[in-house]
Amino acid sequence: MKRNLDRLLRIRDLLEEHSRLELERKAIAVREAEQAAARQGLMAQAARGAALRLLAEARPQCTPAWLTEIADAELLSWRKTRLLRIAQSRRPAFESAREALLARRLERLQVETLAAAAAKAQESVRARREQRNIDDWFHSRAARDVRTPK
Repeated sequence: MKRNLDRLLRIRDLLEEHSRLELERKAIAVREAEQAAARQGLMAQAARGAALRLLAEARPQCTPAWLTEIADAELLSWRKTRLLRIAQSRRPAFESAREALLARRLERLQVETLAAAAAKAQESVRARREQRNIDDWFHSRAARDVRTPK
């Protein structure tokens, strides 16, 4: 029985490790999308700042340049929003992976507890058997001493 429990515990360990790796992979995907959205936001902010500087100079020949900067800023802002939506759409998968990891961890802990209880029960049986053998030996020795004259 101990061998089966050890095998089951090893399987639960592997499943927990797999769940942890899956959680880590999904966390990285969410984090990358959030970081990309933050970069897009910073680039949009920089593009708007450049457009405002060009607009503040108010030179007629710069009109297409500031319009291009504003268009770039809008495009970057749109990308940021899209990346944030992607990050939000990946969050449920991350949360389910987290729940799976916690469930696997609970299963592993339960199997560990079961294996420890089985080992303790086996040790108790072994100790009783050993004590019974010792008692039998002393009992048979006492019986031999009574039968043999001195």
